[in-house]
Amino acid sequence: MFAEKYSVLNYAPTALNKPDQPWYVTVEGDAIVARWKWMDAYFFAPGEVSEETKQYTFRAVLGNNGKWREVDYTDQKSAGVSMSGGNLKFGASSQKFIGKTTQKSVTFGLGKDKQTGATGIIKFKFDTSLVKEPIRAYLAQYGWKK
Repeated sequence: MFAEKYSVLNYAPTALNKPDQPWYVTVEGDAIVARWKWMDAYFFAPGEVSEETKQYTFRAVLGNNGKWREVDYTDQKSAGVSMSGGNLKFGASSQKFIGKTTQKSVTFGLGKDKQTGATGIIKFKFDTSLVKEPIRAYLAQYGWKK
């Protein structure tokens, strides 16, 4: 037997949001949504400055039958300026993904973390399982199945 959907949804932010984790959980309609802006920084290299923003969103959409489905979203943006051979160059890119993914990543470099204000050698770690597993465990605890 599974717990009533709206009780599970209403309690999710209280149960899943923790002060020591870098993502946050909200409820949107029938979905538990976790968002993590895991990189928001400027990187500096000789003759170049770039800005990188990367965000991950995980949605667990609850059905009416005690089952949920999952969707992953990634959003990456970068912009930069560089000087090469006396020429000033500008560039920008944006990538979005919707589907299912499992990712782990470590990124570091000389720069400034826009979220913490740290400057120097900055490091960003990312692992989708850190977001997915607590939500899956929460739903399973109330009898929900994937």
